[in-house]
Amino acid sequence: MDEARLNRARRRSVAQTAGAIGVVLLLVGALMFVLTSRQEGRELDTQLTQVLAMAEDVDDPPPGQVLARQPAGAAATETTRGASPELVRVLHDAVGRRPGRYDTSAGDDRPVRVLVRQRADGSRWAIAADLAPLRQRQGQLAVALLVAELAGLAGALVAAALLARRAVAPLATALTLQRRFVADASHELRTPLTVLHTRAQLLARRARGQPADRLTDQLDQLVADTRALGEVVEDLLVSAAAEHRPLPDTEVDLAEVAREVVASMSAYAQGRAVELRAEAAGPAPVRGARTALRRALTALVDNAVGHVPDGGHVTVTVAGRNGRVVAEVADDGVGLDPAETDRLFERFAHGTAGTGRRFGLGLALVQHVTRAHGGTVEVAGAPGRGATFTLLLPPA
Repeated sequence: MDEARLNRARRRSVAQTAGAIGVVLLLVGALMFVLTSRQEGRELDTQLTQVLAMAEDVDDPPPGQVLARQPAGAAATETTRGASPELVRVLHDAVGRRPGRYDTSAGDDRPVRVLVRQRADGSRWAIAADLAPLRQRQGQLAVALLVAELAGLAGALVAAALLARRAVAPLATALTLQRRFVADASHELRTPLTVLHTRAQLLARRARGQPADRLTDQLDQLVADTRALGEVVEDLLVSAAAEHRPLPDTEVDLAEVAREVVASMSAYAQGRAVELRAEAAGPAPVRGARTALRRALTALVDNAVGHVPDGGHVTVTVAGRNGRVVAEVADDGVGLDPAETDRLFERFAHGTAGTGRRFGLGLALVQHVTRAHGGTVEVAGAPGRGATFTLLLPPA
């Protein structure tokens, strides 16, 4: 729906921009045609005036022109030899008129321009010029301007399309970011809500006929899970406000974070008959954001539990290795196809086995968090032999 609206807005912008440019081109072309036609008309008038001023007889006018002279006090009119009867008639009529210029027809729709002058000796002179060449040039000019306007309109359409695409691009990006944030939020909230739901069910069953003090540990875990859910929401909101803002430069014990994730996800794993455990020889300090690192490990544990059958195992191991802090999430589940590792961390991609999300938003977020902390993610596994996801982070 949003894409359709953006496409309509882009097409409307293209039509409006091209229409405005087309109108401007039309006005400019019309103005050029009028100015050019007037200029050629004035040049023709100047030429006719010069011919009348310099002519001594009617025998040798310029090509396309015919002269006529009526001496002072005479009734007869001299006309250039070879002139058509229509032109002779036009010139005989012209010498009887007042001096000036006018356009008329010499028969067969043959337009001519006539200029009449009276000299100081009283003789009256007239010249007729064929307007066909002028009309032909004006027609050619009109065609040339029309072709230029069509080409300009085509260019305007292309330019308008590019400008509209550039103008709409920020809106499309904003919509994409909005959808991404909604997808991230949905994915991130799914696991904590599932854990809370499972723990609440366990509490409801255990609360029947048992003293309240035996539920203290479960209630403390429920409070911790609720706090973790609030941290996830806060982290997502901060990411939406400034995705590229530097992470907090605080020291975080990754081993402690792993134990918290395992404790939080244990009820969820038990509900799926999966053994979930954490192994850490000692503290593993790194620098970064505690909530973001917990988010990454939770996503990896969620993926692992979702791909392990009943009675399977998921182990979270944190240790130091070759000057790096390493966090491994290993399972003995359905494994993965090595051919799919190239698209393993693509957004919205999904695997072909298991109920968790070996592919998709979770792993995309894991990669984003790991890179933001200056680390890398490694993947190992084979179909039917489980999978191991390893985070390698610089130590604090």
